[in-house]
Amino acid sequence: MGGGGANWQSGAADPETGFVYVGSNTNPTGIGNRKNPNYNPADGDSAEYSQATSAVPQINGLRLLKPPYGRITGYDMNKGDIAFTIPNGDTPPNIKTAFAAAGVKDIPPTGSPSQAHLLVTKNFLFATEGSGGQPILHAYDKKTGANIWQAPMPAGPATGIPMTYMYQGKQYIVHAARGPQGGGAQLVAWTIAPPPAAGSGGRGGRGGDPQGQAADPQ
Repeated sequence: MGGGGANWQSGAADPETGFVYVGSNTNPTGIGNRKNPNYNPADGDSAEYSQATSAVPQINGLRLLKPPYGRITGYDMNKGDIAFTIPNGDTPPNIKTAFAAAGVKDIPPTGSPSQAHLLVTKNFLFATEGSGGQPILHAYDKKTGANIWQAPMPAGPATGIPMTYMYQGKQYIVHAARGPQGGGAQLVAWTIAPPPAAGSGGRGGRGGDPQGQAADPQ
């Protein structure tokens, strides 16, 4: 594993449903050892061999392995089964361009070749596409993986796992993200719609529909 499996991004567990969610991606790396020409057994700080890595080549911008390149998997721990596996987002623009140049059209979503950052709430599974993905926040159905809602981030993709908190009766979701080109990193905060008034018939509650974003929350 060269960083493609479930790594430090970890996953998310939902105690109410007994589901566990894990983000992973297919990112093979060639790893080998090469002899150190300066190795000296008397030198305790040198090693006889060092690790050499190389990326698996691509063909005209397309990976050798079939998509999805990144995915989110939901495990139903009550049954010990995989409940769903979905791509980590849509197909990135550069991959769409490569498929189009190869004459391939109407492809299903490939997902970003990145590990999703996950947060589970009462009603939804929230996910960014990770530091190597598109700058989009998604809200998925916790049991089916259906993409219920998504919205673009102000600048670059997320670099940290989302967290959530309540303040003065309103729920927020916050995560770290890259700033605009030439700018510093930033925190992005999203608000969650409050519960509807009694008798309105709307959908609400903690983990309801995200309503917007603001950088650097107070």
